[in-house]
Amino acid sequence: MEDYKFNEGYLYKDSFSEQDFLNAVLKYIKDDSYAPSYIFDEMTRSNVSRINIPLIQSTGTAEIEYSRMIGYDKLETTTKYKTTTYGNGYQNKTQSTSVRTITDWVNDSGTISGTASSGTYDEKYKIYDEYVANHKMDRNNVRLLSNDELKNCSLTPDMVEFLKNDIVNKVFRENITYPGNHVKNEEYYGTTTLNNISCTIVSLYALTISIRDKNLLFVASSNGEIEIKLFGEYPADNYDEVLSFNRKVTAERKEATKKPRTIAKYTIISTILLFILFLVLGIVFGILALTIISIAILIIGFIIGIKFMIDVKNISKPYYKQIYEHNKKDYENKRRSIEESYQKYINNMKL
Repeated sequence: MEDYKFNEGYLYKDSFSEQDFLNAVLKYIKDDSYAPSYIFDEMTRSNVSRINIPLIQSTGTAEIEYSRMIGYDKLETTTKYKTTTYGNGYQNKTQSTSVRTITDWVNDSGTISGTASSGTYDEKYKIYDEYVANHKMDRNNVRLLSNDELKNCSLTPDMVEFLKNDIVNKVFRENITYPGNHVKNEEYYGTTTLNNISCTIVSLYALTISIRDKNLLFVASSNGEIEIKLFGEYPADNYDEVLSFNRKVTAERKEATKKPRTIAKYTIISTILLFILFLVLGIVFGILALTIISIAILIIGFIIGIKFMIDVKNISKPYYKQIYEHNKKDYENKRRSIEESYQKYINNMKL
């Protein structure tokens, strides 16, 4: 590999402190409706740490050769003549014209040159891709890295290869033109000269919280507004009492609606069977009255069935209301509990 060196390096200045980040994480948990109510009572947390992502950036000049086939559409008109001879010797001549599109393919090749920029970083930081993707250089908010700090930035052969290939692709796509109507068998390759290679440290604050069998990683960029992101899932909250209450009320609702549900079910089934029976008899024997009776049975049966279905709905309403109000109260109690335990946790931190 060619001997590439960094021309310069940058580190973003912090916009807030580690304590600010910790406070923001705790508030994030308090406000998160998915956080279990016991989290502040049972969790253990690490110290705030740093995740420093070296973002390697470079500009480069690419020299590219390409080859391809270009297709040009054209219209082809075909005229056909047909002569029909009748028994009396009379001949009728007709003409038909059809138009179709055909494509002429021609070879095309050439060279392209240009400059572009690219960036890459170590694969192990891919889970933090959004922080690197949203990175924007602000010369007023960075400081230069010292030579010793630049040693923390590494430029591997894979990174160099990625930068070169990416610059070739960008130069080709930004400068290639497509005459004609189609293209196929397009191939290109190029060489890239990298220059102005820099290393920018994208720094993140990180905090790990352990709760029961879960490890939760909270991360935020140390530059800009505090925007917390959680990597991981909270353990489940305690819902045994809620589930037990819901099952009990659901069983009571089913028992209370059993009779009208049964009547509605069998009314609709018997109505359909009687309708089919009288309709078939009316058609087979040609008796219009039986057909009319079948239609009347269908209408009356469905009216009765719908009436009992409405009864089921009306009987069920107070049971659904019980479940809703109980679940709402449980949620409010859990939110009140997490608010209180959060405040207690904050107060203990201050001691």
